[in-house]
Amino acid sequence: MERAIKLFANGQMLLSDIDTAGNGRNNKTPLHINPSTGKESSVPLAFSDANWGVQTRVYTTSISRLPDSVVYRNSELAQSLAMKRRGTRMEVDDETEDERALIF
Repeated sequence: MERAIKLFANGQMLLSDIDTAGNGRNNKTPLHINPSTGKESSVPLAFSDANWGVQTRVYTTSISRLPDSVVYRNSELAQSLAMKRRGTRMEVDDETEDERALIF
């Protein structure tokens, strides 16, 4: 969320850049001048470990200190938003090996 807010606040992304009618696959990381190469690239604005790793790890540490009830409530709110957008509840496979899905 912080990354998205910074992109808008810095004028690096506009609401008109976002495809709200589709499933999000047409949304791309905006191009910006890469200070290393001087060429347009999506790398400086990408959600990568180099750009956002420290903030993401700090956020993860902060979340891990919250009581389970807060994490469950936030999950419920996210599910509610997903239902409004997609019209269906997101199913999470308890057997997944994707560590990003293993919040609880």
